[in-house]
Amino acid sequence: MRPIQSKLAGLALALAAAAGCSSSTGPSEGSDNAIRELERRAVGKAQAYPADTYSEYDTARFASSKRARRELGWKALAKILQPVTIAAAADVEPAKKTTVPLFRTWLGGDELDRMFGKMYGDFGKERRLARDVPTDKEVSSLFEWNATSLGQNSEADYFARLGQVKNPESVDGLAGNPRSAYSPGYVRQYLVDYPSLAGCDGKTGSFTFQTPGGSTTNFTDCFSREFGKDAAVVKASWRRNDALVTDGLPVQDTSADTLRKRLANALDDGGWPQKDLPMVQAGAEDAYTIQLQGGEKYSLVALHIITKELRHWVWTTIWFSPKPDEDFGQDRPVAIKDIGGPWKNYKMCTVTDFDEKDPDPRGGYDGSLGDALAAVHGPQTWCSNPFVEKGAHNAGTNCIGCHQHAGDTTGLPQIINDEARFPNKGRTKVRESFPADYSWAFATPDSPDTKDRLMRTVVTRMKAYDRQDATAP
Repeated sequence: MRPIQSKLAGLALALAAAAGCSSSTGPSEGSDNAIRELERRAVGKAQAYPADTYSEYDTARFASSKRARRELGWKALAKILQPVTIAAAADVEPAKKTTVPLFRTWLGGDELDRMFGKMYGDFGKERRLARDVPTDKEVSSLFEWNATSLGQNSEADYFARLGQVKNPESVDGLAGNPRSAYSPGYVRQYLVDYPSLAGCDGKTGSFTFQTPGGSTTNFTDCFSREFGKDAAVVKASWRRNDALVTDGLPVQDTSADTLRKRLANALDDGGWPQKDLPMVQAGAEDAYTIQLQGGEKYSLVALHIITKELRHWVWTTIWFSPKPDEDFGQDRPVAIKDIGGPWKNYKMCTVTDFDEKDPDPRGGYDGSLGDALAAVHGPQTWCSNPFVEKGAHNAGTNCIGCHQHAGDTTGLPQIINDEARFPNKGRTKVRESFPADYSWAFATPDSPDTKDRLMRTVVTRMKAYDRQDATAP
């Protein structure tokens, strides 16, 4: 029943490490249905992340103020949740809902594969041999093509798919339930800078903590320049939530007392519990819920949001809670409340630097939020999502510390378990450069699915054409 996909249709499934020091997700969390050609045409072109411009003064302010940092995190969340009218609005009128959150329009790894394959193929032999780069016009045309191409599907297939959209959840379900999605600015970097990232193939194992970056303005080893400020990535954690699954959604405790025990390794070996959690019944009004083509429903229990608005990125993560106004949800701003729907039921933490430079453990907050911030206060920053970061010691991590190693052969379990090499559960800055600009989606340590990382996607396409061009007249 599913239309033909690209050769690397399983790519998004392999991107479970796109954010956080997490292990792979379990079978109960979804089959990772990425947005497909039929649905892409219905949703329309991926929408750019509306990045803000910040100065070095702002960067220092965020590093030294938990309050400023949290306001920044909530602001990033509000921007990715803004409603976007889908391209097939007229066709889904019976649903009486014609919008999806902005981040739901973003691209999957299989779409990068399709777009790069078309671009590189259209270059022709001479441009490929010269490793020519596309013009801005050519890249813009690729995004337009991707938004309308049906691939090997027919117009009848397309309208048949639209005919299955009958309710608000199925409108949101057009974008699938991928674990990772990328903003147009992020994908553009791979299309334009492909010669540099291909040149990194086979070299990631040689990078050490002391390996210098490309220049004083480029701390990467595998790109000719760092990502632009409109680059953004989301990583989602979904749970099946429909009539066939009656238990509801799991609940994680992020109160100060529990956090203090987890960081002291007094509970679950310093990790987040994954079994025997309390469950709560939650409908689409409580948690963001989608319905897929087969009728199954999934609810979002966690979402990482990573934006390049600061040089070392802004790392924000949210998680569902039936007590959303306590601890990390206490300061939810009007901008989130005004969006309405289920988004009022998510808590949030965020980091922008390795070191905690706010001397106030409570960050200036009273109540349970101040208590929780004080419980995780220390020399390094803290931000750990209880639904995404799995395994021993992972309740004491932060996003930026883990991601500094993206692009080399460091294994994720090492980062949170080898205290000698990776102090404070990996939260301490130990690198002089950042091979893939903090992006695990670029390449990860040797494993059976390494071939499915984004660098490998590009290199595989290039090598196939290289073999063809070597024998062509």
